Amino acid sequence: MKKLLVSILLASAVTSLSAGAADQLKIGFANRTLNGAFFNGLTEYMKIHAKEKGYALITTDARGDLNKQIADVEDMLSQGINYLVLNPQDPEAGQRIVKMAERAKVPVVIIDSDISLKAQVITRVQANNAENNRQLGAFAVSQFGDKPMNCVLVSGNTGNLVGQARSDNFLKGVTEAQEKKYGHKQLTVLSQGWGNWDQQGGLKAMEDMIVAQGDKINCVYSEMDDMALGAIRALKAANKLDQVKVYAHDGYKKGLEAVEKGELQATASNNPDLLTRDTLNIIQQYQGGKKDFPPYSYIPTIVITKDNVAKYYKADAIF
Repeated sequence: MKKLLVSILLASAVTSLSAGAADQLKIGFANRTLNGAFFNGLTEYMKIHAKEKGYALITTDARGDLNKQIADVEDMLSQGINYLVLNPQDPEAGQRIVKMAERAKVPVVIIDSDISLKAQVITRVQANNAENNRQLGAFAVSQFGDKPMNCVLVSGNTGNLVGQARSDNFLKGVTEAQEKKYGHKQLTVLSQGWGNWDQQGGLKAMEDMIVAQGDKINCVYSEMDDMALGAIRALKAANKLDQVKVYAHDGYKKGLEAVEKGELQATASNNPDLLTRDTLNIIQQYQGGKKDFPPYSYIPTIVITKDNVAKYYKADAIF
């Protein structure tokens, strides 16, 4: 009788565990790359927050290859994921992937990137790139005053909607602030280089623009802190950093260290900790029955300068 009771209890425990495993929500996260601190931070914070919620998580690294990202998602769909979190390599590939997920009846959240409003996704979780960068542009004018700004742009990759929104709105913020304060625009965009979203790419892009534009440059805008750090290295090597003010976006802790040193004038927060936390909170709400999410779900707008950098810098942060 005692053995029978033990057997029943063991069988019950195994059944409960199996049911628990079956009920566990399975999330797939298709990241565009792990080449760069920000993208690595997205994956690592996604793991932390998925574990907090008790979700099973599959992560992939497309290595900057849109065909690999498509294959990654096909594989995750075959594994029976319940939700897909997608940081698309480019908007076109992103739409193809969303349609794949739609056919498999797997809802999609876009993280940190943009995609056509026609795409059937729950929402797009990102920093408010327009507001962040307009504020960065206004801050740049507060430093330059009524002096001409001759800027170069260090951009990520062609066709990237988020990168374009960042650059466009930085420039818009500059011209709006110049017109408001001084009644005229004094902004020239000398050149644009492509840094492929990492520090080495930013270094190479800046080196090329220094050769092409020389002493004309007095302003650099980078779509990402890591590329800005590469641009700063190039400016230092050319003995030009003291002639040039550098602005960027993301709030990377090494970028904040550069702000503290005065090498980077300002950055705006694109915190992967907040992005991933909010993404999984949205999935939890969607799973609970909420379906009316806005097209964009923004984390708070924060512009970080030397005056407030101590408030946001965390030495032990992943990003």
